[in-house]
Amino acid sequence: MTGIRLGVDVGGSATKWVLLDETGAMLDAGSTPTPRAGPAAVIELVAELAAQSKEPTAIGVAVPGLVDTASGATLFIPNVGGDWAGFPFTERLAARTSTPATVINDGRAFALAELRQGAAKGLSEALFVVVGTGIGGALAVGGRVLHNRRDNFGAIGHMTVRPNGDRCTCGNRGCLETVASARALATKTATAEQVAAAAAQGDPTSARRILRAGRELGLAISSTLAFLGFSTAVVGGGVAGALPQMLPAIVAELDDRTAMLGTCHVHPGALGPHAGAIGAALWTLEGP
Repeated sequence: MTGIRLGVDVGGSATKWVLLDETGAMLDAGSTPTPRAGPAAVIELVAELAAQSKEPTAIGVAVPGLVDTASGATLFIPNVGGDWAGFPFTERLAARTSTPATVINDGRAFALAELRQGAAKGLSEALFVVVGTGIGGALAVGGRVLHNRRDNFGAIGHMTVRPNGDRCTCGNRGCLETVASARALATKTATAEQVAAAAAQGDPTSARRILRAGRELGLAISSTLAFLGFSTAVVGGGVAGALPQMLPAIVAELDDRTAMLGTCHVHPGALGPHAGAIGAALWTLEGP
């Protein structure tokens, strides 16, 4: 790694950022509310972060949706305000900051960070799941995170787990994202974090809500592991704090398929809330 890298993870509610030095070590990190006015406003935010940092030699940005990895344009970003379809994100960001820039799906960014520095370090293959405002996913094979032109490898959040369920932002019904994301866990009076905290304190209604989400998450994870023949999943994101409460339901789904899957492991992400930003910074080195 040459020079300082700025990594930015644009979430549905908060945008997290990190600075990595030449060795990949974190120099600084922070978080700020995500602008709701669209991609141009996000570019201004990233430009401000770059100006406040130590003159990064490259900028990587993770977004919660689909991007064209060849052109750097955003394609479909459902959980952030504004019109992102076909927006030339990296071109505009590079011009605004006079710095080389890349853009990556947030699931891929999380996976790259955890594969290089976190819970999956040293593994050849793994499934990665990011549970936040939406649910992202990614796959690693041969020690590398897979990506394609639309950057949609491993989109586990849009796996159907409830046929004829609620309508998802992608247009489908019953996606995992509609039942296990922060948006799905929240109620009219409580955020997903508050629901998880109440469940941890013994509230039966909240506990049932978390358990149901864990069961659906386990169904999606076990089905994906069975399809791929993998034995490891790493779960992180803004709802990862509820993972200990979800884990029994996830493990139960895996145990039901032991004959097919063998022994499988579900690990919480090791890098915390800035994993996506770390991965975005690392993507400036490993990206297309």
